[in-house]
Amino acid sequence: MRFIKLMVAMFAVAVTAAFLFNFQAFTDKSFKKEVGFCANCHEMKPNYYTWLVTSHNQFGCLQCHQDITIGTFAYKHWRNVIPTPVEKSDIIPDEVCTSCHTNTRNVSPPGDIIFPHELHVIKQIDCVDCHSNVTHLHVSDYIKTEYVDKNKKFNPAVFTDTQARSIIKKDNQILMPVCMRCHNGDMATDACNACHKNIKAEDKIVVNE
Repeated sequence: MRFIKLMVAMFAVAVTAAFLFNFQAFTDKSFKKEVGFCANCHEMKPNYYTWLVTSHNQFGCLQCHQDITIGTFAYKHWRNVIPTPVEKSDIIPDEVCTSCHTNTRNVSPPGDIIFPHELHVIKQIDCVDCHSNVTHLHVSDYIKTEYVDKNKKFNPAVFTDTQARSIIKKDNQILMPVCMRCHNGDMATDACNACHKNIKAEDKIVVNE
C-alpha cells in the first residue's frame, strides 16, 4: 500500500510538472520559465549550460526539442532513472532548423574553405549531419570521454558555464573529420579543390557535383 501511494504521488507530481511546463512554455514569450524548468533538474545542468554559452540561447528548449515529452521526463526525474549523460535518441528534423534558417543562407567559412550550402541541402544532407554541435557542444561525448570511460564519477549538478566554455572547440566550427565522413571519395568527392580555394592549378582535378 505504501508503495502504491508513493507511485501515485510521483505520477501526480509528474503530471503537474508537465502541465505547468507546457502552460508556461507556450504562454511566456520570454521562454525564461521554460528554460528555468529544465535547468532546475540537476541532470540537465550540462545541457543547460552548453545551451547558455551558444548563440542559440536566444531560443527556448521547445523551439528545437518539439518532440519532448515532459510528463515522461518528469516521471523519470522523480524515479531517478535519467541516464548520465542525457542524450537525445532522435535527431532534430530539418524543418525545425529551417523554421529559423533558410536553405539558401549565406555562410562565411574560415580560411580558404568553399562551402556551397544550398548544394548540400539539394543532396538531402541533414542539418545535424554537419551541425550536431551547434548548441550542446557534444557535451555527452565530453562526459563519456572524461568521466565514464575513465570510471570517474560525474556529478551533473555541479557542472558550470566555465566547463561548458572549456569544451568549445575552435569556436564551435565544423572540423575537417566531420566533412571527411562523406567526402571520402565514395559518398562524395575527396578532391581538395572541391572544398579549398588555395590549391595549385596543377593539382586541381575536375569535380562533378
